[in-house]
Amino acid sequence: PAASPALAATATHPFPAHATYTAGVIKPTNVTQAAMDSKVQSLYTTWKSTYLRSDGGQGTWVKYDSTSSTVSEAHGYGMVLAAYFADQATFDSMYGYYRKHLSSVGPNLMAWKQTLKNGVMKNVEGSDSATDGDLDIAYALQLADAQWGSAGTVNYRTAALAMLGNILTYDVNQTTWTLNPGDWAHGSTADNNHTRPSDFMTDHLVAFAKLDPANATKWNNVSSKIASIVNAQAAAGSSTTGLVPDFMVLSGGSFVPVSGTYLESNHDGDFDYNACRTPWRLAMSYIANGRTDLLASQLKTNTWIRGATGGTPTKVRAGYYVKNGTNGKAYVSYDNLAFTAPMAVNAMLGGASGQTWLNNLWTSITGGNY
Repeated sequence: PAASPALAATATHPFPAHATYTAGVIKPTNVTQAAMDSKVQSLYTTWKSTYLRSDGGQGTWVKYDSTSSTVSEAHGYGMVLAAYFADQATFDSMYGYYRKHLSSVGPNLMAWKQTLKNGVMKNVEGSDSATDGDLDIAYALQLADAQWGSAGTVNYRTAALAMLGNILTYDVNQTTWTLNPGDWAHGSTADNNHTRPSDFMTDHLVAFAKLDPANATKWNNVSSKIASIVNAQAAAGSSTTGLVPDFMVLSGGSFVPVSGTYLESNHDGDFDYNACRTPWRLAMSYIANGRTDLLASQLKTNTWIRGATGGTPTKVRAGYYVKNGTNGKAYVSYDNLAFTAPMAVNAMLGGASGQTWLNNLWTSITGGNY
């Protein structure tokens, strides 16, 4: 249930809470901090009115397509946003929804998809989890504990730790220390040897190691493995672009882009609608925590995309070959915000030489072109 506004806890980090980034990380300079804060707040308000729904009476969920459906991936995004914006009523209502749609495998993980049927949100297409949703929801709970503490109606810290335990058991292959695509892959030899780079939420893993010190070595093992996989790909097929594909598979002791269709399309081995998030996810541990193990690969992406687009954000294309064609060659002729916006996070690594590129991206993604 949603928290009563009268009972909402005082936020420790009310929006806007300005983080201190690693030295050298840049922000847009063509707009004031106050204007950025105002724009982001406005976008959050618009997002809530456009996508948040409570049909079915089980709490708040995120409409993710033209139907009355949601997925745990969207739910995780929403919970992270609500925590950052100190929106406890929305957060607690989303938490309540998640608890009503638990996975049949990992008991504290979220079933990956629901659809409104006969006035009730029902799990569909399997009641197992997706790792990206699990990681974001767990991180959101950790943010909630930092934001409001855990002495209220919901013990956010305990809930986060319960999820982390399940993630280690069901979403992590503790032989290779890779992230599985979901808890459904647990115990499956074939699926257990696949990983999805869009799940490589590098800053989350640093935070998890701090919240869960008893398992810090395990979380650090996952971080190290991610760096190994990404850097090997950047040194091999993606030596110019730094790009990783939607899905990778263990082959001869190394993780390589999948061939053909693994889960979603014939572009599973390319930079498609999963991997489009990686310029954001892989840059975050340097931006927020100063970890340099992925910096070189992300700087490759920064240099490549600026050159490929001539510094024009609308020339970022919604799909690039990694496995199935010339690495870094676009296979579509259009742009999409899902590909352009993550490049803005990557652009924060660009230093003075990349300032104009970042400025242009800010203008483009906040209303100039979308």
